[in-house]
Amino acid sequence: MKNTPKRKQRNKPGVVLFTAVAVMLMLSILLTATVSFVSVNRTKTNDNYKSKQAYLTASSTLESFINQIQTDTAPTNDPTAKAQQKKAIDNLKKLASANSGKGTTTNVSYNGSNGKSDNIGTTKITVAQEGTSVANIVVTCETTYLGKTEKVAAHISTQSVTKPAEYTNTIELVGNGNASYDNINVVGDMAGINNTTGKVYRFTNNTSIYGSYLMYGSLEVTTQPKIYLKPSLVDETKGSTVTISENLTVSNVFNIRSTMARADGYNYVNIGQKVSTSNHFNVGDSGFEIDLYCSEANIGGNSITQYGNFYVYKGAGPYQGNATFGADSQTINGSLYVEGNLNVTKSLTVTGSVYVTGTITGKDKINCSAANIHEGVVLSKAGRDARPQIPVSSDEYIYYPEDFFMSTNTDITTISDQYKAFYNGTNTKTFNTFASDSANRNYTLTEDIDLQGNNVKTSVTSKYTLRIDSSCTWANDLDFNTYGNGPRILIDVSDTSGDILIKLNKDLSLGSEWSPVIVVRNRSTIDTSTGDRKYNCYFVSDSGSSISLDGIDSVTGKSKHSGSTTTNYNFHTLRVYDYDTYVRMYSADTLKNAKGDPGTPQSGFVLNPTSVDVAGSYRPSNSGIIFLFGEGTTFQVTNNSFIQGSFYSPEAMINIATQGLGKVYVTDSAGGVLENISCCAVGVIIANSFGNDNTAFYIYTKPSTTSVMQNAKGGKDDSAFGYTLDRYDHY
Repeated sequence: MKNTPKRKQRNKPGVVLFTAVAVMLMLSILLTATVSFVSVNRTKTNDNYKSKQAYLTASSTLESFINQIQTDTAPTNDPTAKAQQKKAIDNLKKLASANSGKGTTTNVSYNGSNGKSDNIGTTKITVAQEGTSVANIVVTCETTYLGKTEKVAAHISTQSVTKPAEYTNTIELVGNGNASYDNINVVGDMAGINNTTGKVYRFTNNTSIYGSYLMYGSLEVTTQPKIYLKPSLVDETKGSTVTISENLTVSNVFNIRSTMARADGYNYVNIGQKVSTSNHFNVGDSGFEIDLYCSEANIGGNSITQYGNFYVYKGAGPYQGNATFGADSQTINGSLYVEGNLNVTKSLTVTGSVYVTGTITGKDKINCSAANIHEGVVLSKAGRDARPQIPVSSDEYIYYPEDFFMSTNTDITTISDQYKAFYNGTNTKTFNTFASDSANRNYTLTEDIDLQGNNVKTSVTSKYTLRIDSSCTWANDLDFNTYGNGPRILIDVSDTSGDILIKLNKDLSLGSEWSPVIVVRNRSTIDTSTGDRKYNCYFVSDSGSSISLDGIDSVTGKSKHSGSTTTNYNFHTLRVYDYDTYVRMYSADTLKNAKGDPGTPQSGFVLNPTSVDVAGSYRPSNSGIIFLFGEGTTFQVTNNSFIQGSFYSPEAMINIATQGLGKVYVTDSAGGVLENISCCAVGVIIANSFGNDNTAFYIYTKPSTTSVMQNAKGGKDDSAFGYTLDRYDHY
């Protein structure tokens, strides 16, 4: 259809969001739209007035619809509202895609002030596809008045405008079960985000976290864990925090330190309910203060030493801001604030001031200038003394691996066609398929690479027993004599291959005699808007083809699904590397071996997980290796395994019971180095539950911004789903 605009077309920048309406409600908005039109002398029947009245009726109807939507759909952070916005977009698409894309047409009548129909013409409103994609929609209003017809249209591009998901946690638990961490060491943040009351997490055997810790539930400390509040790996200008929504119980030595000076907004410990100690509790250091907030304190046992302020403020329910200090040795190098009553049973040193709203028992045991002890005061709770908020919930996930596997909505997934191909017979390839092609066996790759980051390229040769360059199933069908004993397998991602999916065959289990080494090389085009490669490599669970996507839950705002196949994976020694890390981590002699454990990294290799370049270290790009495991999947790796990649498995169990890769050196943004550590994984691990039994480290590297993980959830300040109003046209 040829467009002949009779008025200036207007571009409408920005995003217009739909309100929470079902199909009938959306139609009712159209049917009841307020129409602003000029009165004309109905005795005048010349064509100019007829056309003008028809045009004004059509354009006012259309603009009323658009304006009403704009008014009703201000940006929201409420998860339920976001889900309703998504539902409204889906409903609009249903209207547009009806009748093979010709859409849905509705006749509109207009009521005057007396409730009777005004003779201002009849209008048809059509919501239809523009072209072949339902992502592009045209809303047309066509009015006929006394034989004259005018038509106007709004051209809409539907899109997901969710802010790309931020993944800040090295390990994040999504499930509502309890967990114990044994010798786990995390470089980056750690969280338990399911806000179910009564959960208990336990740190045992020298667990360490080098970053922030957020959890909903209670933490029990039994065997000397440590938390180091390091600069944020997301924003290096900021520090980090500890937030526990319920109780903290310390029955063994617990140290919370910092490498940054205190500042508002970070370097604090915030306990939602009660702090109880029966052993050594050390918070902060001289020059590196950490403030502590809670709703009740019962300090006993051996000692407490804090550098920073100690705040005990009233909380919900029974937590009335009361504090008891009865440890053998107790020093607060700062001020003490108690909103309830303070009971001191053993000597307490406070270098600052003591402020108590209620009464003080044992005032004579407080080692502090009498002038600095204040009883019956009102606490300001302002500035530094304001208690940080414990968020009602963390950013929750809307979509799950099942959505990525089966959805037809390209706003959600880009990999469903490849996944479905495993089940509809169009992709029957396995690793053995590539082994049958001599071009992929005993593969040698030579490439010029800037190894030192000084713009000087070096010719690097690496060898592999097998090369994979398209999606296939990893089944236990390779010849052991050729491919056992540490085969190095190259997965080669390119613009030609697109996203490569490696489906792990149901219940795939490989013993230590196999010990595969997977190297993922990605040379697809770099996305100029994100800096990440356009395509990615996905390891996906064999979750079957009977998955049913049941829409978005109206209460939780999360996708619902059913029919996922349960599967268990077991690997005894599995190594997965990003190629660009692999060729820097190992020497030329090691790279020229096509089989065997590559061993520990070469001397001088320092991994940098921060967002800042540090001289002498290698900072990997965002991870383009993604593990997507559906509901009911268990993935277990043991015996010195190492995985460089991100796990998105919110309804699966990840169990990495392994000593990991030894002699890894890791730097922070200031150049400080963790020396000679053992590392299990580099990436992020998001799981329903997580098991470990090791002394190894898990190191943060966020997933590629071009991967489907970016659609799993949105940022805190995003708006969910909407459309862009491209232009108005008058035909």
